Amino acid sequence: MEYTDVIIAEAERLRKLVDRLLGPTVVGAATLVNIHDITEHVAKLVAAETSRKLPINKDYDPSIPELLGHREQLIQAVLNLVRNAMQALDSAGLIGHGGEIKLRTRIVNHFTIGKHQHRVVCRLDIVDNGPGIPGELADRIFFPMITSRAAGSGLGLPLAQSAINQHQGLIECDSQPGETRFSVFLPVQPHEAGQHETKELMA
Repeated sequence: MEYTDVIIAEAERLRKLVDRLLGPTVVGAATLVNIHDITEHVAKLVAAETSRKLPINKDYDPSIPELLGHREQLIQAVLNLVRNAMQALDSAGLIGHGGEIKLRTRIVNHFTIGKHQHRVVCRLDIVDNGPGIPGELADRIFFPMITSRAAGSGLGLPLAQSAINQHQGLIECDSQPGETRFSVFLPVQPHEAGQHETKELMA
């Protein structure tokens, strides 16, 4: 019963996401979203997915303003990244044995994404203390079908990158044994040249 509301809300969110993925290409209006509302929702989902205790430590900057975007897409992107961290810890046998995930948000000023410099950018770090990404995969993790897990689809990270790119954002990764960090950068105010596109993101 503890997760009933979470399950209902997630089912509705996924229904909307699947409708957009499988339906005809339409233009949908973006809304203002709170990055911490997204990370808290993802943390609840991940907690519901494992019966073992997995600490998720949070270090939030409360001054970060709301962002313009699609809540369902951003939740899915962050969920894929956090789930990737959880699976890395699980594969190494670290869940319940010292494994942890950190969610950290910060404001970054004058940050360049692609060809555009943004005055203010929200940075979200998803950090785990797992074994790190195998060296032979490090340069290809955002390619479809690339995975180190036998049961993995290899689609989680490419889909996350696609969703963040649609928000004029960027994902960076730095990995070594004992710490893997995925950093998501999202403009607080979209670049003028892409303003219309961001306000009406393709579903």
